[in-house]
Amino acid sequence: MSISHLSLVEALNQRLQIVQEVSSAQARSLLNRQLGGGAEFEIQQIEQEIAASGPSHALTKALEDAYERRQRAHVEMAACDAQCVALERRLEELDGWIADGS
Repeated sequence: MSISHLSLVEALNQRLQIVQEVSSAQARSLLNRQLGGGAEFEIQQIEQEIAASGPSHALTKALEDAYERRQRAHVEMAACDAQCVALERRLEELDGWIADGS
């Protein structure tokens, strides 16, 4: 095996690892989107219940908790999305290097 062949194999292995990291980050982002959607749905239900029966300590606490879960999900989505952008940039650079080396 030549040195360039070993470098190409290493680059392809690195590419595979980056693709797996992108997939993992996208899966986490999707999960957080689902969690955020669930929290949003819960917020709407609690707000309707408050409108129908009036505020209570339990409903207010449940509403605050749902808002916090939605906010955490949005923060996590943004972090995952930023990670995906960075990984995809690395992937493009690596693909360019692989194409130039072929």
